[in-house]
Amino acid sequence: MLRSLRLKDVEERAARVLPAGERLVAGQQVRRGKRVPKPRRGRRPRVLRGLRMPGDRWEGAKAWFWFFLAVMDLPGALFDALFDWGRKKGKPLKGGWNSLAGQFAAALHPLSKTTGVVRVVVLTDRQLRVVYVQQGRRSGELGRAESGWAVDVRQVAWLRNRDDVSNKNYELGFADGSWARVHFPQVNMDFLDGLPAPRLRHDAPVPP
Repeated sequence: MLRSLRLKDVEERAARVLPAGERLVAGQQVRRGKRVPKPRRGRRPRVLRGLRMPGDRWEGAKAWFWFFLAVMDLPGALFDALFDWGRKKGKPLKGGWNSLAGQFAAALHPLSKTTGVVRVVVLTDRQLRVVYVQQGRRSGELGRAESGWAVDVRQVAWLRNRDDVSNKNYELGFADGSWARVHFPQVNMDFLDGLPAPRLRHDAPVPP
């Protein structure tokens, strides 16, 4: 399991892979939001290929063990999902995988066979960008960074707080009418304040 980390350390590594002339405003560690579905494997980006830190191989073997146990308990998980009345709180993803929100959500499910990955959504003066930072599975040490999916920041339409669904969950809306739910483990107010889009309460209607 990836260890907790200082956001500033992640921001520094993410800033190193920005295109020339692009200025970092703020970074925000991000994970998929509650109940956001996982895209099929072909849509998930393969990142940090071939990179490894001491202990990664052993931790990877343990991850496969826990995955096997999870598969064994799949019937129980499906039963829980069928009776999860919390789904009445609204869709976690709207627009499909080809929409801006769908592309963004898919970018938050990277594939890395050899090392751990921290996902960071980076706000710059031009783009909203997903950056992947290597983190040792055992040591927690940060390594190299790699830039991923990006969109013009003017395409970000709104941000809605969804603490009513789960703590530190938000919905990020885009200009094409799509949105995706995300989880911010450590909420960075510089990131929220820097977004050139309105921030909505959980009970506010979605903008048309």
